[in-house]
Amino acid sequence: MKIGKDTIAILEYTLRYDGPEGQIVEKYTEDDPTEILVGRGLLLDVLEKNLLGLEPGDGFDFLIDEEQGYGPYDEEKVVQFPEADLMAEVPENERIDLKTGEFIPIQDMEGHHYEALVVDKRDGMVTLDFNEPLAGETLHFRGRVLEVRQASEEEIRQAVEE
Repeated sequence: MKIGKDTIAILEYTLRYDGPEGQIVEKYTEDDPTEILVGRGLLLDVLEKNLLGLEPGDGFDFLIDEEQGYGPYDEEKVVQFPEADLMAEVPENERIDLKTGEFIPIQDMEGHHYEALVVDKRDGMVTLDFNEPLAGETLHFRGRVLEVRQASEEEIRQAVEE
């Protein structure tokens, strides 16, 4: 079976920054593969296009530039807040100690949910980065298709609802 709309592709791959010798961002092996639902807009379009039509045993090796990926890094998405303001709406028993380098969940006044990276914390101020973690990066995918199968209606429903 070929990878197509509403298929589950089981893959092993290595994702790196900046080409085949770049820093490893993510790695799945034959012993610990990943499963992806194709054709429902859950992946980057260019990633899906590179996988469509592949069959078990086929290899893949491609680059995704920042424009096709997560876009350029945007300095305007790095924002500083008073720590007290960030914690003002959080119930006392749910407050966390913000640590540099950790991602934290944020909800805005309209109820939209985001994840932000804590970049800095000092003097009662917290600097958060709302960029996608892979923004501004050229991504290199190299791997192999292990298995392809038709997705069940339940798998499609669950994936789309997440």
